[in-house]
Amino acid sequence: MKFIHAADIHLGNAINGIDRKINLPVEIKKQISLATFDAFANVIKLAIDRHVDFILFPGDLFDSSQQSAYLYNFLNLQFQKLKDAGIEAFISFGNHDFQSDAEKDLLWPDNIHVFPKGEAKVFYHESWDGKRIAITGTSFAVRNPRESLVKLYPNRDQSVKYEIGMYHGNLGDTKGNGYAPFSVPELQALNYDYWALGHIHVRQLLSKDPAIVYSGDPQGLDLTETGEKGIYLISDENQERGLSAEFLPTSSFIFDHLSLSIEDSAEVSKIFELIIDYLKQRNSQKLTLNTLEIKFSLPISQKIREQLSDASFLDLINAKTAAAKQLLIRINLITDEKKSSFSQLDERYWQLAKEEVFKSDTFNQALGKNFRSNEQFVIKHFTNSDVQAQIMKKAEELISERIN
Repeated sequence: MKFIHAADIHLGNAINGIDRKINLPVEIKKQISLATFDAFANVIKLAIDRHVDFILFPGDLFDSSQQSAYLYNFLNLQFQKLKDAGIEAFISFGNHDFQSDAEKDLLWPDNIHVFPKGEAKVFYHESWDGKRIAITGTSFAVRNPRESLVKLYPNRDQSVKYEIGMYHGNLGDTKGNGYAPFSVPELQALNYDYWALGHIHVRQLLSKDPAIVYSGDPQGLDLTETGEKGIYLISDENQERGLSAEFLPTSSFIFDHLSLSIEDSAEVSKIFELIIDYLKQRNSQKLTLNTLEIKFSLPISQKIREQLSDASFLDLINAKTAAAKQLLIRINLITDEKKSSFSQLDERYWQLAKEEVFKSDTFNQALGKNFRSNEQFVIKHFTNSDVQAQIMKKAEELISERIN
């Protein structure tokens, strides 16, 4: 018996966080725009290649309640491929697609089974190796249910070899802001053999006995969803181990966060070469969209900061690294604030000037020249040691700005 757990497909999602000013090649823009479709097609191909019994989609198959004609037709084509291979699919709707109505709007083949809203239903399946399996789930009736939906689920059916639960929600309690919050003991109490969870886009194992699992999403949807994404293939082929899980990658491309430290130079040409060399060393078989954090040990000028942050600079980088499938979509600049802002100024001359300008006699003489005797309250204010310290600090900041 084998099945795939594939949550949070988010078909139709417009990948977020990529600056539109970046001049990416047309074929890469198309790949990004169709990423969720390509990831879903990869899921279907894996199901067919691995000869699974069925696929579980626990919530957010769609990114929204409104789907395009292209999406409908694409989905029907993929589901027909499953039918031709003798594979069934079980779908529950979550917070993104809670308004979807498969019975009225979608012409899905009869191998696709949808869980009702507001109540739990049990579907039964006979596996290719003769095992009877119960698959239990529910769909969201509203976008953001604040109460646990576990109470809708029946106890384990003792007549089946395996009972599998599908659930879309947050681990937590009703006091938080999570959707359909649940607890691990709640799920364990029902004595199911596997819980296929959705809603959280990070792979997580909440319990081993029984397995309570978030599969994450098959495709990263924004800059925060880094690394390879995919699905779990669940199997009982090794009878001694019971159900086992294998992660299988499905994403069309991946997001990554990188960090580069620059110690010896703040020249743009040097920075340019360092970034290119760094990205080329990460040669990948899969397209990677990178956010790069550059840590400078020395201050950099505002002009250089603006040049490095402009989309045109990213275009120059990407023209050199596209062959390595490494593209740069954002640069974050960090300077070491602990180092003196005057590291590029001769410290000895700064100290001499500071001592000359801020010594009491010079300071008081300047006050006497600029304020009349009837403005003693001003003179008294500026001869205060705390006020003079603040002025000296502001002077340092202004000089630092001129340097940078």
